[in-house]
Amino acid sequence: MNRRFRAFRLLQLQGKLGQVAYEMTRVHFSGFQAIEARWQPKVNVFRCSGCVRICVDLAGVDPQRVELSAQDGKLWILGSRLAPEPSSEPPAEVVRTKAVRVLAMEIDYGPFARAISLPEDVDLERIRSEWDNGLLWIEIPRRPLA
Repeated sequence: MNRRFRAFRLLQLQGKLGQVAYEMTRVHFSGFQAIEARWQPKVNVFRCSGCVRICVDLAGVDPQRVELSAQDGKLWILGSRLAPEPSSEPPAEVVRTKAVRVLAMEIDYGPFARAISLPEDVDLERIRSEWDNGLLWIEIPRRPLA
């Protein structure tokens, strides 16, 4: 076997391994289940004069895939983000083909969970949330001190 042929075979094998790795990393979400979270979204937590405000970095997450719950003095943020992949339906002005090899995959995806400890003076009955440019803002009013 000559050197050129071996190099060609190695390139073919590399492409096939890339395809296998790509197929193995695709995630299909099937609802909220007791699945161990793979990642934790980043948060900023602010104690304001009348509330606690929490900003959660959830870029690319469908709001329908996020669940908030409060238990034992903690706010739980649960959900899932699909793996960002090239679209199979590109805009007319862009020529794209299906990805055949993953060159880098640094964006977290799959199930996530984050627990945030809350102060005792918050009113969980009046919690509000809103989405703004991939950020989930949660506002929890504080009860007046007695």
